[in-house]
Amino acid sequence: MKIYRPTYVTRFKCNGQACGSRCCRDWRIAVDVETRKKFLNLPADDRNDFFRHVVDFDAAQFIQMTGSGDCPFLDENFLCRLQLKYGEDFLTAVCQSFPRVTYKLDDEIFLQAMTLTCPVAAIEILLRPIEIEIADELQSRMVFDFTTKLSMPADEFLSTQRAAIKILQRRDLSLNARLKLLCEYFGEISEPVDFDAESNASALVEIFGEMYDANLTVSKKNQLVEMYLAHREKILPRLYENFATILENYLVNEFFMRLYPCAFVGDEKFNIRVFVTAWRAVEFAAVLTTISRARLTLEDFFEMLCSLSDKLDHSCGGMSTIKNFAELHDAEIFYALMIED
Repeated sequence: MKIYRPTYVTRFKCNGQACGSRCCRDWRIAVDVETRKKFLNLPADDRNDFFRHVVDFDAAQFIQMTGSGDCPFLDENFLCRLQLKYGEDFLTAVCQSFPRVTYKLDDEIFLQAMTLTCPVAAIEILLRPIEIEIADELQSRMVFDFTTKLSMPADEFLSTQRAAIKILQRRDLSLNARLKLLCEYFGEISEPVDFDAESNASALVEIFGEMYDANLTVSKKNQLVEMYLAHREKILPRLYENFATILENYLVNEFFMRLYPCAFVGDEKFNIRVFVTAWRAVEFAAVLTTISRARLTLEDFFEMLCSLSDKLDHSCGGMSTIKNFAELHDAEIFYALMIED
């Protein structure tokens, strides 16, 4: 067995006190079969204390959150009562695995990464250059089977990913140049296409309006377009300069963690369009956040990335909006909207 993973996976240590146990609220936590059996075998008082917080829903069982949205097992110190009393083995598969995301690529090859929706994981992911290692022991009870979704053999997929990540880590090129080279690597650009900044701004406003179900008026959309165009050329260069390593790591982690170029149903070219569009959404969010706060601090930027990742990972209106945009535009129009030299 081979598990391909960034080295940050082994550095990560859960610390609910550092993040306020952000992952222990406002989520639907499934009670898997293995966890259910463990609690059924406990003494009656302990067993009842657990199952009085478990509800049935759609042929499955979930932990019922409190009225404030918190997990009922979260204590006043932002620690899990179940883990403190029974140990990590008694956590649900979801809780034990998060923020790790693990995929089975074939019977012997697995890929594991972490999601930015965990602020503590985000620090490990974003602040140091990402390197991939190979392990032989899988430490996750929750594995997504991707064997039938890959459009190529697992070895070829990993080789393709490595080549793409090398492009994303080319520090002799600007990020825009890396994205353009990535598109060329996957055969998407055939003729030079001029970038249309105004259409880019309009597209991003539409994307954000749909992602957040904002129901924006035409006047509000026009106002946002004008605001973005007035500030992007001043803010984005500073963003690239001040957060160069973080931006690179964000792109690399997204590419690796979401299994590009096979992340979604469709060919490799479509997947790269989704990847680039999602990145432009990050830029758009960063510009608007900077405008609203006058200055984008490291803490602000981390919070923005975590919040946006939460929207893309856990909201049906997130990544689906990005994919819909990528589906609606042919190569020439897409690159005029999203690829900037």
